[in-house]
Amino acid sequence: MRTPFQGRMRSTLFGIVGASVLLAACAGEATSPKPAQPTSLLRSSPFVPTALQKALVGVSDGTYSFTIDPSVDQSLSLGASHLDIPANAVCELSSSSYGPDFWNDSCTPETAPLTITAVVKNAATDHPSVQFEPAMRFSPDKNVSLYLYVTDQATLDATRVMKYCNGTTCVDESLVDPSLQSNVDATNNVVFRRIKHFSGYVVAEFASDMLDALGI
Repeated sequence: MRTPFQGRMRSTLFGIVGASVLLAACAGEATSPKPAQPTSLLRSSPFVPTALQKALVGVSDGTYSFTIDPSVDQSLSLGASHLDIPANAVCELSSSSYGPDFWNDSCTPETAPLTITAVVKNAATDHPSVQFEPAMRFSPDKNVSLYLYVTDQATLDATRVMKYCNGTTCVDESLVDPSLQSNVDATNNVVFRRIKHFSGYVVAEFASDMLDALGI
């Protein structure tokens, strides 16, 4: 026969065990690692817009056209934004494949002069964008860099990213290719990164993936 003392001891033991399990569960919740939030790197930009270029913001929306010799280095101004294309970076337009499955494939460089058209939109907003034509990709052993200037009225931090846009869907390419991570120069209001192909690019927040209202 169980005595009252034995009953109290058993209840107390169960209470201690239960409390221990509960505390362990709470501790597990408190110490469980949370998924890392994507961020851009904060660092100085090699390209800094001049005061004259910044003065164009607000009137620089429009179309820029350049005829280039892809066999030599190119440095192109898009209002207060900028594009650097090293020599022999452009893949031959008539023979190279195009699409996400091919961004890192080697290619024969284009040698003939070609015309690049860049349509800049929303230059005076927090979400400047540029759409390039024709579609082309760049040799993976070359570093093509795009710099998008963001108006002085914007607050830049590591939550800003330069996304690739295909239609109205915009994605952060660095999630699958770390070499395409965005960089933010908060002092000079420039978001910049390497690009491996021509299409559309926009400065956005990490949480944004649809930008219909911006007219991309």
